[in-house]
Amino acid sequence: MGTVGRQRAAVAAGLRSTLREPTTVVLLLLLPPVVIWTFDVSMQTFGATPGVEVGAAEAERGGALFSTAFLAGLLGVFQVVGAAEADGRLVVCGYRPAEVVSARLVAIGLASLLVAGITLGTFLALVPGDVPAPGLAMGALVLAAATYALLGVIVGSLVGRELEGSLALVFLADFDSFTSLDAIPTESPLLDYTPLTYAGRLLEDATTTGSIAAGDLLAAVGYVALLLVAAMAVVELRGEIA
Repeated sequence: MGTVGRQRAAVAAGLRSTLREPTTVVLLLLLPPVVIWTFDVSMQTFGATPGVEVGAAEAERGGALFSTAFLAGLLGVFQVVGAAEADGRLVVCGYRPAEVVSARLVAIGLASLLVAGITLGTFLALVPGDVPAPGLAMGALVLAAATYALLGVIVGSLVGRELEGSLALVFLADFDSFTSLDAIPTESPLLDYTPLTYAGRLLEDATTTGSIAAGDLLAAVGYVALLLVAAMAVVELRGEIA
């Protein structure tokens, strides 16, 4: 089997390890509408607090970001922790560890595309009015999904357990999606560098003006690139593949 065939087989193995469980497929289909709706309701209630400004559109964008981020992050965690045994079998069959790592990341990327697409479809169905640039909105959600999928790989590699890694990802995605709304005035510069900052700006621009800022796009892509390097380094250094 050639290199391309080997990589294709490894990617297919990674996707099967993620999507072969019926529960996973059901959650991917049902969670986006549930999450976006509950985020919308909770933010409208929170928006009644003096000094806080959260409109329906902002709440729905926040729900879309949260849904995309935490689902992609969980897939990243499960790929690292849950697929470790399958990856070990690939190494025994003659795959190099670097091949398995790259195939795993490709599988995570494809799953992230699926998450972003499902979330965008839910968002377009629930948001009032027309979205001026749904293609750009899809790109923003893909960047958000890739960001958190790679964070999931890093967290899963460091923690090594699905439950603890999942809890950490859900907490981070919840905080991140909330702060990306700029609902609470703050002078903290740290909030300008949270993982969803630039993807959130891209999604806001795509769903309001129909255009995006090149600087935000470059920053979001750069964020993903840095996380990709970090994820590959962490997986190899932590010896996740035996």
